[in-house]
Amino acid sequence: MFDDGICEIETGLYSRSIKFSDINYQTARRDEQVDLFSRYCEMLNYCDPTMHLQINIINRRIDKEAFRETMFMPMRGDQLDEYRKEMNNMLAAKALEGQNSILREKYMTFSTSATSYETSIPPLARLETDLIGHFKALGCDVQTLSGSERLELIHNFYRPNERYTFDYDQLLESSLTTKACIAPNSFDFRPKSYYGFGDHFGQVLYLRELPAELSDKIISELSDLPIDMNIALHITNVDQGKALEYVRRQIAFMEMEATGKQDAAVQKGRNADIAVPMETRRSYEEATKLLDLLENKNQRMFKVTMLVYTYADSLDALQDNAFQIMATARKNNVKIDKLDLMQREGMNSIMPVGKNHVEIERTLTTASTAIFIPFTTQELYQRSGMYYGLNAMSRNLIFFNRYSLKAPNGVILGTPGSGKSFAAKREMINVLLNDPNAEVLIIDPEREYTPLANGFDGEIVHISAGSKNYINPLDCSMDYADDEEPLQLKAEFVLTICELLIGGKQGLTAGQRSIISRACKICYSPYFANPGKYEVPTMKEFYSVIKDQPEPEAQSLALDLELYIEGTLSVFAHHTNVDTQKRLVVYDVRDLGKQLRTFGMLVVLDQIWNRITQNRAIGKRTWIYIDEIQLLFSNEYCASYFFELWSRSRKWGAIPTGITQNVETLLLSDLARRMLSNSDFIMMLNQATSDRMELAGLLNISNKQLGYVTNSEAGHGLLFAGKSIVPFIDRFPTDTKLYKMMTTKIEEVADVQRSPAERKDSTEAKQTVAAAESI
Repeated sequence: MFDDGICEIETGLYSRSIKFSDINYQTARRDEQVDLFSRYCEMLNYCDPTMHLQINIINRRIDKEAFRETMFMPMRGDQLDEYRKEMNNMLAAKALEGQNSILREKYMTFSTSATSYETSIPPLARLETDLIGHFKALGCDVQTLSGSERLELIHNFYRPNERYTFDYDQLLESSLTTKACIAPNSFDFRPKSYYGFGDHFGQVLYLRELPAELSDKIISELSDLPIDMNIALHITNVDQGKALEYVRRQIAFMEMEATGKQDAAVQKGRNADIAVPMETRRSYEEATKLLDLLENKNQRMFKVTMLVYTYADSLDALQDNAFQIMATARKNNVKIDKLDLMQREGMNSIMPVGKNHVEIERTLTTASTAIFIPFTTQELYQRSGMYYGLNAMSRNLIFFNRYSLKAPNGVILGTPGSGKSFAAKREMINVLLNDPNAEVLIIDPEREYTPLANGFDGEIVHISAGSKNYINPLDCSMDYADDEEPLQLKAEFVLTICELLIGGKQGLTAGQRSIISRACKICYSPYFANPGKYEVPTMKEFYSVIKDQPEPEAQSLALDLELYIEGTLSVFAHHTNVDTQKRLVVYDVRDLGKQLRTFGMLVVLDQIWNRITQNRAIGKRTWIYIDEIQLLFSNEYCASYFFELWSRSRKWGAIPTGITQNVETLLLSDLARRMLSNSDFIMMLNQATSDRMELAGLLNISNKQLGYVTNSEAGHGLLFAGKSIVPFIDRFPTDTKLYKMMTTKIEEVADVQRSPAERKDSTEAKQTVAAAESI
């Protein structure tokens, strides 16, 4: 095995391996399945007779301790550890529901002949480029394996309980070979139907019989078995000329046989039409159909060998694995049997190096070969991810890291009671418990996040006309802009709010804009000259500067602004007096009246932008959640400002998430439609009929996938993460402190807000009533 990933299998034969991801084939729309199947057929037809193709679908049991380390939250010695323990207990219980200790991986190995290692590089590079192109057309992520990665893959077959420690530098310092780093201590091929290797037992099974009609679910159902297993498909394209010659020769033999039997029947005075056996007639019909497929339907002929390998620590466990494999095959009318007396050849053929030593082959067309399509349903498990529920199909844990997306912006959609707020809070809690270098900001129009803020020592900023919580619209950090001057960008924001407050339908005049821009420069000049000495100006100072300007328009501007500076709506005319630097800040905007709603939302969005710029400067992530996001799109000023923030967030290390139940209302805005269609992360819970149809067209969702958001229970839905679409379920344990913070059910919220003494009195009263009723 060379360091670059090329393997010399034997003299004159070289191979490479690529790893490819799964795609949602089983849950895709029927027309999408047909398209994927056709594309896979094209990839098979691409393989010419000079190359050999090997596909490996591997179920591998991962180390339980390593799994726990990647899944559980580490304790950090702070006041949040009790919540981390609750999350870890929940994750441990959920892990038992699925096959989370089984890792499913898929590889393709392709081999070709060459005179030397150097001459093998160009043809293998060409094959690699073309096959990767085919996989990407199918929607797969593809990775070419290096020599060390290929050795590690094979090492896991032969030494499953040992860590892979080989380094290519060792070859230079010793007489080791690449074989030595993967070989077990011993092999024992004396048993006829299985073999021993090291402290384990292995067995290779083979495809013996195929039915006339075969389902494309055979590979899917085999790979769903929760056992250590490796399915290998060896595929070789037969030269088209030889294939046609072979089929024509078989047809000629059958015609000669039929003619002979008919002549003999006539000589004996029998009916010539019934002289040919039914089996011969059926074979003849199939052969003529095959000839038509090869000549006219772009079908090729392939020699296919299918092997299934499993291993275990004991013979009983090995026999149980083999029984499950053969039973699953029988359910699909396929016969898989033990490979007696050929376990050595089977073992060598299972190994993903690209050579078949078991010459038990089936002759199949392109379409018949493609029925063993290696795609099933995507899992979503990233070692550095956060918990999002269980895969509804496999019951495996969904762990995903939104940082891994190109654009991690997201939306959570669902009808009332579908669990969208709960799902958002669960993600917030995961962020706060998992990532000490991240902060969470929430816009809360329904006062749903107060329990969460109280539990995590967050800051709740009540914003209304009569509130004593103040935030200053003119707050500005030195990092407020990137390539532009901070003052220039801030002046644009001040112009926006002035146009909103006093511009009317006609907007501001050119003279008013000039006065406002000048006033901004005067107000901010001391602060930007010496931020440590001078405070950020407030709207009162801005108002004073406007009044001091000599133009008549300035006096008119000052009069229009007076209501918001010295009048009854002056809540935004003060210095900020709340702690907006806490890790969790909730902006409670429920009591914002109509007069202040748009102004207040703009100020909150600008506060959030300030925090994003500050955090980016010190390398922190900012998670932003906007509940009832459709409210922002009811006003053009808020919609435009928010869309700009949404579009720029990735570059500035922010992850915004919108939450709404009014999908139809949201989609009335072109900006919202663009935002939704460009979001790489969408959590979709139960949807109303009209919303389902809109979303199905916008997001290209199949009918089967739509079933997961049709009349579904709370916490059930679809998770869109990049190219992955995974149906999920989440039933969070109700006997936890975290659940009490996240729930929005009125009876549970009321119970949380009562004091312990009140809850005790209520419980005793219920017990008294129950006792009286039983009497």
